[in-house]
Amino acid sequence: MKRPVGNWFAAGAFALLTTLAGPAFAGYSAIVQAAQSKLAEEGQDPGALDGFMGPNTSRAIAAYQASKGLPETGKLDAATLDSLAIGVSTGLSKSVEDWRPVPTQAEIDAMKEPINAPGNPYADYRPKAPAASLDLPGQAILAAMNASADAYGSRPPDHPKHTPEGLKAMLGCLKTTFYPDHWSDITVHYYCQMSLPRRCFTNALSGKSTGGRKLSRPEAYEGCAGGQLADAGDFGFVPATQPEIFQYVMFGQTHAFDHEQEQAVINAFYGVEDPTDRAECNARRPRRTEDPGDGTHCLVDKEMSRKLVGRSR
Repeated sequence: MKRPVGNWFAAGAFALLTTLAGPAFAGYSAIVQAAQSKLAEEGQDPGALDGFMGPNTSRAIAAYQASKGLPETGKLDAATLDSLAIGVSTGLSKSVEDWRPVPTQAEIDAMKEPINAPGNPYADYRPKAPAASLDLPGQAILAAMNASADAYGSRPPDHPKHTPEGLKAMLGCLKTTFYPDHWSDITVHYYCQMSLPRRCFTNALSGKSTGGRKLSRPEAYEGCAGGQLADAGDFGFVPATQPEIFQYVMFGQTHAFDHEQEQAVINAFYGVEDPTDRAECNARRPRRTEDPGDGTHCLVDKEMSRKLVGRSR
């Protein structure tokens, strides 16, 4: 049975606004960044893979269009996005699927040492890195999010598995002032469901539990899963229930995953039926720190208030 739309995380109702006509790309856009990555893979040079539509990116688009026999507009029109296999539709929320199988541990291990900058390899946008351009096991991730949310109460008040503590922890994680802008959307929303297990991983990444030494994501996982780090007992939920999913979602680069698939999984989890309806988006889906505040954060082609940090090559 469909639950009533409740504004359970925002103060006051948000008026229904006009839906977006299409991607404008005036500011930072993950779709532009995806296109830049795909253009680089195709041998074009869009400049820095920064998510901003500048002259280098426009020239690269035009050159790509010419190579494919498309009209040379220099813009990410529908035909060009389709040719680059970048989707911006809003119809996947009701049809989440495993766009790829759940990865094996061997496949995940190949992602642990990406050929990127060693200082923060998972924020580097090298197009052909092992942790880039990844499809999602969407149904499996959605099931893992539901299992975590049910276990730790990070549900809206009208849900039978809701707890005030769990919801508060989830919302606080999404709205952190530490700005996790080197994490993809699916990573943030998946991770924030785990009010207790994530403490071990977070403290290891920040150095709080390791004497100030900030561990890499694979190191943090191994320490938490192996019981060597603080709060590892709570983290035991992860290797017992979803080890491959956790590692796959956490070890992908910032710009790793198909954005259309990401938003489909997230919207399905929160019960968003029409991502273009800004009122419904505001009422059902909480925002991450970097999300826009105008009710467009359920859309694939939203413009984020802070860009997802990364380097080019």
